[in-house]
Amino acid sequence: MRHLLSLALLLPIALSAQNDYLGNDPIWNVTSLCNTGGGGGTGNCIADDTYNYYVAGDSVINGTTYVKVMRAGSISYQWQGGPPPPPPICTGTTVYTPYLMGLARQDGRTLRHWDGSTDALLHDFDLAVGDTLPLSFTNWNSDITVTAIDSILVGTEWRHRFALANSWSPYLVEGIGSMHGLFEPISNFFDCGYTLECFGLDTVGYFPTPGPSCALAMRLGEHGSDVQSFTVFPNPSSDELVVVLPGEWTKTPVQLHDLQGRTVVATNSSSTRTRVDVSQLPGGIYVLHVGELRQRVVVAR
Repeated sequence: MRHLLSLALLLPIALSAQNDYLGNDPIWNVTSLCNTGGGGGTGNCIADDTYNYYVAGDSVINGTTYVKVMRAGSISYQWQGGPPPPPPICTGTTVYTPYLMGLARQDGRTLRHWDGSTDALLHDFDLAVGDTLPLSFTNWNSDITVTAIDSILVGTEWRHRFALANSWSPYLVEGIGSMHGLFEPISNFFDCGYTLECFGLDTVGYFPTPGPSCALAMRLGEHGSDVQSFTVFPNPSSDELVVVLPGEWTKTPVQLHDLQGRTVVATNSSSTRTRVDVSQLPGGIYVLHVGELRQRVVVAR
């Protein structure tokens, strides 16, 4: 089958070779859902992880300069498929402090990383229609092929977008990675699923959908600075959330947003305990705003 690119696309694609993949403070916001098993085989513990990758300085190894890629976020646990109460290892939400996820560098139209002993391929974006993705840190399958190429605008830069066959991720995007994330496997890995919620430059969200919902997702735990100063329980909840605030936070705006950035509940705290009614909301993941801080919550149905 012939794949034709319009003249309007050819120029942006040609220019994309000059993009700086690790410049302009890139941020990847990723979510993962993993089945971590159950207590004694009687149920399933689902780990809901939301995290950002961001760059933070350089590191030189054997004369080669790499960018430090940090990870920060929070993880919550949901008990499913088994009798209550959940085991202790499957309760609560934990905000983890930033840690070094890996070292990465750009080499032409590839991203490479230091795997602890060698300089290894992370992503190859020097591809044509019909090419097979090379094996790499993120790709273990030898039959993923490129079926089409177009270009998308990320900030002021045009980036290749590669449509993939035989892959759980429908696309690979130049300088960004797959629709699963930067370091995440291109095909789903056992009992885990990954989603790239947002990619942005300098805290402005551009991909997959530019606008408030993308920027909102990206600011969750941004650069590890949004350590929650409030507590919310139960999480997940089917009827109401109880938000516990420091004493000086009374009369603080409390809002619940869906993942499209729409406000679905809005109130002001009148005391150190504020109740948020979620009984009429569809089940799913929401973002709780308390002043400038945010926390991901789950409405269970």
